[in-house]
Amino acid sequence: MIVFWIVAALLAIGALLLLLPPLLRPKGDGVNSGGVNVAVHRDQLREAEGDLANDLITPERFEQARAEIQSRVLEDSAAATPATAAPRPSRGAAIALALLIPLGSLLTYQWLGTPDGVAPALAAAAASDGQARHSITPEQIEKMVTALAERLKAEPNNAEGWMMLGRSYTALGRYPDAAIAMRRAVALTPADPSLLADFADVLGMAQGKRLAGEPAKLVQQALDLDPRHVKALALAGSVAFETKDYAAARRYWERLVVLVPPDSPMARSVQESLAEATQLDSGTAPTARAAAPAASVAATAAAAAKLSGTVQLSPALAARVAAGDTLFVFARAVEGPRMPLAIVRRSATLPYEFTLDDSMAMTPATRLSGASQVIVGARISKSGNATPQAGDLIGQSEPVAVTASGVRITIDRVQP
Repeated sequence: MIVFWIVAALLAIGALLLLLPPLLRPKGDGVNSGGVNVAVHRDQLREAEGDLANDLITPERFEQARAEIQSRVLEDSAAATPATAAPRPSRGAAIALALLIPLGSLLTYQWLGTPDGVAPALAAAAASDGQARHSITPEQIEKMVTALAERLKAEPNNAEGWMMLGRSYTALGRYPDAAIAMRRAVALTPADPSLLADFADVLGMAQGKRLAGEPAKLVQQALDLDPRHVKALALAGSVAFETKDYAAARRYWERLVVLVPPDSPMARSVQESLAEATQLDSGTAPTARAAAPAASVAATAAAAAKLSGTVQLSPALAARVAAGDTLFVFARAVEGPRMPLAIVRRSATLPYEFTLDDSMAMTPATRLSGASQVIVGARISKSGNATPQAGDLIGQSEPVAVTASGVRITIDRVQP
């Protein structure tokens, strides 16, 4: 984040160096009063374009900013009149610009920023040091979560923000608070099966690890939207097991077990639950193992969330890779914030066989197990910067499940 502010300060200084000297030189010619304003608006537009390229603002907010800037340009152009000759430097205008450009840039960033706008900085920190994600203390996480909660008071319709806040509270074990945030997110995004399943899980934890009532209804809504949703099927089996409907529990878990890798921890857990449900349904004395409660579903899903595959390089780009280049492989949700859910950094030696899981998450609130489908991307950087740069070599997969294996990614494009 410090690097970002340094770069922002340098850009502001550069803009001032371009604009102030003409104002401080004695002028014998008149100038158009709208010209300076247009230059200022042009700089503001370039700054917004830079923020968009670095994922600091969303495309929707960039379009809003651009429309506002264009409107001001039209107003200034319509009102502009040639000024009379000015024998003295425009010190007043120079002072005004020296104050307004940095202040305007700061206010623009504060207004247009998003809860996940710090993702590039977090990615850079995590990528530059493999242990960086472990250096975040619970106190720092609490502070970040509190700041996000305060921000959402001014942005009550920010569905992604409420989703992130709910998952952050869940990571902190604050289930009642998580349920409140998740409820707001669901109200704004009612057709997201992953969000409905997460909300059901959190509600179950908040009411004493029981899924009866509203959580069960949410699970069914998630399955209505996606009958093959892994977490929703796991929770549906737990709902049926709670009500002693062992036959129904067995049916849900039988549908689930074919969707996960056969040798994965989740497959073994589901097989154990199936065996117990079968014993109870037949009247046989159950084993000592208790049925998997709702609390264990998220942990089981986290263990199953493991992506693997291979990154290869297109022969057409082979000449553009040199020793010392850096390879980033990351997964991000198909829908929702663009912050990577898991990321790995290494030297750009290809082909590379990768594995992504929850241990590679950058924050507790954004993990691979929190999504059902992701896009896996690969990028070769000459600068080693986790933030995309022009000239980087890139490639990505189609949407895949978080339990997929054998994913193949070909780096075949150049970052514009």
